[in-house]
Amino acid sequence: MKFLKYIGLVALLAVISFFLFNEKEIASLERPIPANLSENLREDSRKLPFTGAHNFRDLGGYKTADGKTVKWGKVYRSDNLHSLTDEDVKYMERLNLKSVVDFRSDEERNEEPDRLTPDMTPILLPIKFEPEGVTETLMRDLTFGDLDSSNLLRDFNIVLVKEFTEEYRQFFRHIVDNDGEPFVLHCTAGKDRAGFGSAMILTILGVPREKVIEDYLLTNTYVSDHVDSELLEIELKTFFRADSDNLRKIQLVEERYIQAAFDTIDSHWGGMDKYLSEGLNLNESDIEKLKSIYLE
Repeated sequence: MKFLKYIGLVALLAVISFFLFNEKEIASLERPIPANLSENLREDSRKLPFTGAHNFRDLGGYKTADGKTVKWGKVYRSDNLHSLTDEDVKYMERLNLKSVVDFRSDEERNEEPDRLTPDMTPILLPIKFEPEGVTETLMRDLTFGDLDSSNLLRDFNIVLVKEFTEEYRQFFRHIVDNDGEPFVLHCTAGKDRAGFGSAMILTILGVPREKVIEDYLLTNTYVSDHVDSELLEIELKTFFRADSDNLRKIQLVEERYIQAAFDTIDSHWGGMDKYLSEGLNLNESDIEKLKSIYLE
């Protein structure tokens, strides 16, 4: 009887997956590019319609405290680029991206290599988070609720500030030196490692903190449907024994995660100015160059 129930669940999963993932794909040339749209249409197209990436978006359009605007079509942030379709790659070519900053660990990257256009140079800055006391049972513990995923992500943001200064220092040196060529930064989900990097870009450019956090939280809006479909698949595979609430937390973000990073910059580095100058090795000339390139 249990075997028959299992077969039934597998069949149900196959049917659901068919309807979820077999919609007709939009051709590359029919997809909008925010920078090419009129100003009043750009915000609604901030998230780019990739089939195989669910958190790919333009960081343009945000107003700075002194009234300038982050340019569209210059800086993109994303999740994994491994599952891009052929049409996705053609679409990405239209963005004229020249480099991709990949914060994934070597293991993540080897398991799921990016699909890139010929013009894109990969900048590999691997960040791997290995919390104390967590072993290879991590995913099992998260799946069945034995480990609080929200505290794990809060701690991860603290670690990004304390232990991965060199990786972010190299990241900012790259964008200072690339003379404004369009690029995308990404990790696996596009929300933690790439999320902190994006928050720092906007902060350096002078975007107010509330807007920086607003962009950070957009992940929840953009990946919600994808997360729901992934959780349904996990629930079916585990006969609904998985702790879906705990798993949902690790695939989304909370304001307190990025706030933990900002608080750690204050407590560990003595404030944002010192983090920029002593941690990231950015001087006033570097910051002014970034503003001249990415603001209008």
